[in-house]
Amino acid sequence: MFRKGLAVAVILLFIGVSVVPSTGNRVSFDDITPPVTTISFDPPTPTGKNGWYADDVEIILEATDDMSGVNVTYYRLNGGEWKTYVEPFTIESDDNYVIEYYSVDNASNVEDVKSAEFKIDQTPPTIDLTWEADKEDGIWYITFTAFCSDATSGMDRVEFYMDDELVCTDNEAPYEWIYRLPITSSVIGLIFNPQFSEENVTFFALIVIIIDSTDPSDFLSKHFYAIAYDEAGNSAKGEIYGPCYIPSGVYMFQQLTFPNNYEGYIGRFFIRATFDYE
Repeated sequence: MFRKGLAVAVILLFIGVSVVPSTGNRVSFDDITPPVTTISFDPPTPTGKNGWYADDVEIILEATDDMSGVNVTYYRLNGGEWKTYVEPFTIESDDNYVIEYYSVDNASNVEDVKSAEFKIDQTPPTIDLTWEADKEDGIWYITFTAFCSDATSGMDRVEFYMDDELVCTDNEAPYEWIYRLPITSSVIGLIFNPQFSEENVTFFALIVIIIDSTDPSDFLSKHFYAIAYDEAGNSAKGEIYGPCYIPSGVYMFQQLTFPNNYEGYIGRFFIRATFDYE
């Protein structure tokens, strides 16, 4: 019995092959070459702009070894803990990612660590569109300002539209477009008897006198909006509808209602007002 076992050991040694007890795989003593691991993504290329993915990304690792075979593949994200790769997995969160990976074969050859980078941004930017009016030399200058931010890829640009027509593109903050309203107006207004509720303030314009040399109703009824784009191509929309137009004349006790904490111009009269509810 001893001689038979010795003979088997001598034969295995002679042909240069052993068996890994844990896996049952045959190992060649001549295998000194590490395995090779490749990475691929699904979708295969970024779906957004400027190299950003605007969708979930599936990570696929494939390892090969010509002699002893692949034993295990490891990976980690953004310098975290090493994990054993079992099957493709999906990344959903917005971020810039660095994935590192390597494999070990059954002869204990360790592959050099490789890495790949990808970035995900599926969240649109935020946008708040406001406007203010200033009068100089008989001309109204209406300034539209888009307050925008983006947490991941950063802002790219803002496009301003008037009645679905692109009128301005601004690539740098503050994102603004100034509209020159070619009319001459005189406005006199007094705020009288404000009444506050939990949600609104109601007041009366005691006397309003509007004198225009040009009918501004076409401008004041227009629809204005701005679209903010981030670097990944995500977009968000902010909208403002032109205030109602009241023809030139003298008006008394015109009732108006605005939200509490309103601060700005009363659009149809261009009267500056501030309301604070406490």
